[in-house]
Amino acid sequence: MTNEQKAILEKFGFRIEGEQVKHLKLGIVRNKQEFVCHATSEELQDYIKSILRNQCQWKRGESE
Repeated sequence: MTNEQKAILEKFGFRIEGEQVKHLKLGIVRNKQEFVCHATSEELQDYIKSILRNQCQWKRGESE
């Protein structure tokens, strides 16, 4: 994982712990390999945004 990828993940509130990427506030835990495979920083940001959007929609549906 590059420093740029790490910076993007941290910008969105994720932390890297070993082979896992975690967002503690939202309870997201993913394998680091899911994030490494994106060719550009834009692709990575789009992927992260989709994860966050899906998690927020899921949590909203759970509370209704």
